Amino acid sequence: MSIWLLGLAVTLVTGAAATAYLWLVRRPSDEMSYGLHALSGLRWREFSKLVLAAMAGRGLVETGPDPQESREPQTTFLLARGQEKWLLSCKHGSAYRIAAAPVQELAASIRLGAASGGILATEGKVEKEGREAAQGNNIELLDGPRLWPEVRHLVEPSLREQIVTYASARAKRHVGISWLGAVTLGALAMAGWAGRQAADTSVDARPAAPAPARTISAPATPAPQEAFREPTQEELEAQMRSVLQALSKTPGITRGVWQTKLTLSIDRAGSENDIWPSICLELERYPALRATRVQLNPPPGSSEPVRWRQCKTM
Repeated sequence: MSIWLLGLAVTLVTGAAATAYLWLVRRPSDEMSYGLHALSGLRWREFSKLVLAAMAGRGLVETGPDPQESREPQTTFLLARGQEKWLLSCKHGSAYRIAAAPVQELAASIRLGAASGGILATEGKVEKEGREAAQGNNIELLDGPRLWPEVRHLVEPSLREQIVTYASARAKRHVGISWLGAVTLGALAMAGWAGRQAADTSVDARPAAPAPARTISAPATPAPQEAFREPTQEELEAQMRSVLQALSKTPGITRGVWQTKLTLSIDRAGSENDIWPSICLELERYPALRATRVQLNPPPGSSEPVRWRQCKTM
C-alpha cells in the first residue's frame, strides 16, 4: 500500500467518525443541556404555561374554574381528555432532584381526585427512588432529557435560535479540532509504515546499513475547550449571594432581590446608565448567571417604566 494512501485513509476514517459523533450525538446533547439551562431561567408561570401547551398537544387540556387566573405559584394542574382526568405536577428548576416523596404525593392526589393518572414535569432529574415510586401508579415522569423534546418547539423562536446556534457553533469548533487530530494520526501512521518498510529493507540489504527512517513531525492537537459545567445548588446560591453583596455597595442601587434563579430585581435610585455596567460586571463573573434577566425598577416617585435587560444571551 502506498504510504500516502495509508495516511489519507487513516485521516478520512478518523475525521469522518469524529464528525459523525460530534454532529449527530454531541450536538443534540449540548442543545438539550443549553435548552434546559434556559428553561430554568423562566419564571414559574412561564414554565408552567410552556408545559401546559405541550400537554395540550397531547390532547390534555387544563380544566377547572378560571384556569391560570391565580397570581400565586401553582404547581399542580387538572387536565382532561374526554372523560379522562389527569393531574400535572410542575417542579420548576434545574437543581431539582426528585426522590420518592413528591411522586408519592402526586399518587395520593390522583387517588383522591379519582384521576386516570398523573404527569410530573421538571427540568431537573428524577432519582431512582422517584422512578420506583412511580411504578404501578400510572405516573409519567418528564425530567430533563424527556421534557426538552416535548417543549422544544414551543420555546420562544429567538431563544430557540440562540440555543441551536450555540450548540452548532460548539460542534463545529470541535469538528475542526477533531480533523486536526485526524491529520496527526494520519501522519503518525505514515511515519510508522515508513519505519516498518525501512526495517524490512535492512534485513534483505547488503552489508551497507540502510539510513534510519525519518519521522514526520505532526502538529499538536489543540485541547478542546472546557464544556459548560452546571453548578451545584450550593455553588449557585453562593454565587447569587456574592452578587447581592457586591451590588449592595454600588452607588445608585438601593436593593437587589433574586426573584428566581435567573431573574434579578434591582431597585435603583440613580441613573440606569450609571449602574448597568456595575450590574453586568458582577453577573458576568459567573457563567451560570451571565444570562440573568434583570428587572430595573425606577426610583420612588419617578414616572419611568420598569425595564428588563440582559447582560449576555446564551
